[in-house]
Amino acid sequence: MIKSVDFAGIQLDNYTVRETIMNVEKNMSDHGLHTIEEVNMDTLMLADSDDTVRAALDFVEHTVIAENGILEAVGAGSYQRKHEIEHHDFFYEMMKRIERNHKTVFIIGDVSERTKQVGEYLQRDYSKCEIVGAEALEDCNGATDAMVNEINALNPDVILSILPSPQQERFLMENHEKLSAGLWYGVASRNFEKQGKGILGKIRHVIRTYKLERRLNHYHGDEESVK
Repeated sequence: MIKSVDFAGIQLDNYTVRETIMNVEKNMSDHGLHTIEEVNMDTLMLADSDDTVRAALDFVEHTVIAENGILEAVGAGSYQRKHEIEHHDFFYEMMKRIERNHKTVFIIGDVSERTKQVGEYLQRDYSKCEIVGAEALEDCNGATDAMVNEINALNPDVILSILPSPQQERFLMENHEKLSAGLWYGVASRNFEKQGKGILGKIRHVIRTYKLERRLNHYHGDEESVK
């Protein structure tokens, strides 16, 4: 199985869930902030025009492909990887380890309601995780310094970011040197509760995958013209 895929110059990890967890745990033995980001199709499309998003994807230590459409676009899918991605296996396995080790978690989001809902979801499904704080950018009037100060005062083990792209990547790139935590885990705007796509979700998936494939073909066409 291909361990990494190249999407228009962006390198994405394509390890199995087990391999990624092992790599993360090995890195976590070092002090300092370690970084994981789940990458969806919308984030990849943004990276095409947003330099900060592209820089963030290059910066993070571990990228986790979050949608099968990415593998379909580059022709690198396998049954195991598609199953893991479709069922969000990495998130569940990562959260189980965070819970098992009684790690503290701080949630950051864009709006209060969703940030609160995700906190309630984690407390229900991963009850041994201690949610030490949850803050939305709208409550800080967009002032990231206030959020960083609150995070550092609580010194959590894990920062769970549910900020949508490109806010998530901008926050990370602007603040990673200031943050006092062991792990940054960006999951962006994924819906934690609804696993089924439904017919409209499937249609949207096909359209977004098609757009991703067009962008990739355009990129390769540009490369050929340069040659």
